[in-house]
Amino acid sequence: MVVAMMVIPAPSARADDFAKQVDLSPLRTLSIQHNQVLKTMDSFARQTISSITGRSSFEGQDPLYTVLDIAFRPEQYPNVNLIKIKNAPLRQDMRLLQGVDDAEKERIVQSGMVSFNFLLTPEVQELMQRMQATALYKQRAISDVYTAVNQFQMLGNPDLPVLRLIPPATNDTRRDAWHSFGEIVGNSPSLAAQLHAHGGKVPAPLPGFEADGDKLDKIANQMLLLREAWRSRNAADANGAIQSLAQLLPQVNPAVYPSQAKRHVEVIYNRLAKMTMPGAAIYFVAFVLFLLSARSGVGTMRLWALRLFVLGFAVHTAGILIRWWLVQTSAGSWFEGIPIKNQFESVLFSAWFGCAVGLGLELWRSKGIFGAAASFVGWLSLVSIFATPYVSGREIGGEIGQVSGVLMSYWLYIHVTMVTASYALIGMGFAMSIWWLVRYYSEFGTLSRTPAHQLSADVARFDEVSPAGAGGAAASLGMWRTIGMLLFVSQARPATPIRAKTVDKEAAALQSRSFLATLDRCNLVILQMAFWLLGLGIVMGAIWADESWGRPWGWDPKETFALVTWIVYLIVVHVRVATNDKAWWTAVLSIIGFGIMLFNWIGVNFFLVGLHSYA
Repeated sequence: MVVAMMVIPAPSARADDFAKQVDLSPLRTLSIQHNQVLKTMDSFARQTISSITGRSSFEGQDPLYTVLDIAFRPEQYPNVNLIKIKNAPLRQDMRLLQGVDDAEKERIVQSGMVSFNFLLTPEVQELMQRMQATALYKQRAISDVYTAVNQFQMLGNPDLPVLRLIPPATNDTRRDAWHSFGEIVGNSPSLAAQLHAHGGKVPAPLPGFEADGDKLDKIANQMLLLREAWRSRNAADANGAIQSLAQLLPQVNPAVYPSQAKRHVEVIYNRLAKMTMPGAAIYFVAFVLFLLSARSGVGTMRLWALRLFVLGFAVHTAGILIRWWLVQTSAGSWFEGIPIKNQFESVLFSAWFGCAVGLGLELWRSKGIFGAAASFVGWLSLVSIFATPYVSGREIGGEIGQVSGVLMSYWLYIHVTMVTASYALIGMGFAMSIWWLVRYYSEFGTLSRTPAHQLSADVARFDEVSPAGAGGAAASLGMWRTIGMLLFVSQARPATPIRAKTVDKEAAALQSRSFLATLDRCNLVILQMAFWLLGLGIVMGAIWADESWGRPWGWDPKETFALVTWIVYLIVVHVRVATNDKAWWTAVLSIIGFGIMLFNWIGVNFFLVGLHSYA
């Protein structure tokens, strides 16, 4: 591709309508190998622009357009404020620069956007070296900046080494790397002739492509044409080259090229925010309907909440299965492709497990409480993993990738599955505990303990109380009757007594306290499951650690806080035996335990360093 730089003229002035005229859709679904992972050009562009700019796009442009523009016109970008300093304290440190005016310093502090040339100035380099030694989090922040700089430099390399779009000659995709255009110069007769005519040294042809010389020659020439058309802002020629490349590249080694269906699904998956936001929206509506039905006593509303919850769970499940299918292409096997190897995937799966348990319990008991708690966890989790990269400026594994080889073990899936499943149950317990305290406050006007009232599940059998007004007759339906109503199968209405229009205050108070007891019992069911799952998960993690690192326990931050979380729920178990105010203590300790769990799962990754920082 060095030849390209010799024969391509300097770019003309940028035409504002070029971006609108060029059609990138044929390129969007092409496969590329990036960081040892096969993905579409659409995924590659989104990930690259996010890494450099800290945003999903730059100036509202299509990420793929921005990537190609940097690759084909690198001279246009060194002074463009394209690279994001994501860490706010590090941006504040830029105020210490002497050679920068105050207005520019303020702009950097506010936006964090700087140029490549700015970061290369001696004063900035010296400042970053000093700041790197002051705090661990700044060392990480500066490392992120240099990662973005390297990404930018690689994109602007004349040989386009990052565009590994050409499949390997053999069929072992797990071992053989895909190739960039600069690597096939020796396999392209016309390109080799141009390079030889300009006095350049023609590299040796890549082995295994002897039968594909004509295809590679056409691919190389179409890439040169695309680059020239892009630099001259000729949309018609650019579109023609794009169409040709989209047809030629999958023909090099069709046996290893991902199917068209899989590539199109990946693009749609990206556009739907990896299925997080559609699922979150449905879960949220279901959660609101569950709460409203508990307040109003309208059984039909609870039934529709359950229907939407099932729909949201189906979308959630589809998102996991699609991701698994896409990861399997790169991993080489279904087992190694199980999507539970980074923070994005672990939260995604954890929420799925919580929703699965909540759905099962809701169908079993049909009280609305489990459904409300599970839909809350599903909504909160999916929104969190969608928003975290934008809020924190840090990737959490949303892009498809693989975990370090030393960690690949079946114990990985056992340990991570059990621990993340317990975290989902802890989240459901948190939701029920908040709900319990809100109802407690509305009943007694205080959050303090009231020893005079026994409000735990011990005062009533689980089957004899239902949420006050939480679904009317629907709350008493069995599993199969509920499933039938979910599927719109007509059911005979059970006989219900005629209620008086006025309700005695004492009866209303008793009903409200019965609801608190039921809520406490539901919470206890969930927390007991969380306690045992987390404990077993920690034990399985010790086995995995012994296999991977040669020691079962090392007081790593995440190991330590996982143990602390488990101890909190061990206290809850003892509280149920040793105190009178069982429900109150259960709710309070559940909220505390949720906070510790959240710091362990999320905070350790952002603020501490350990062997678990990848997840």
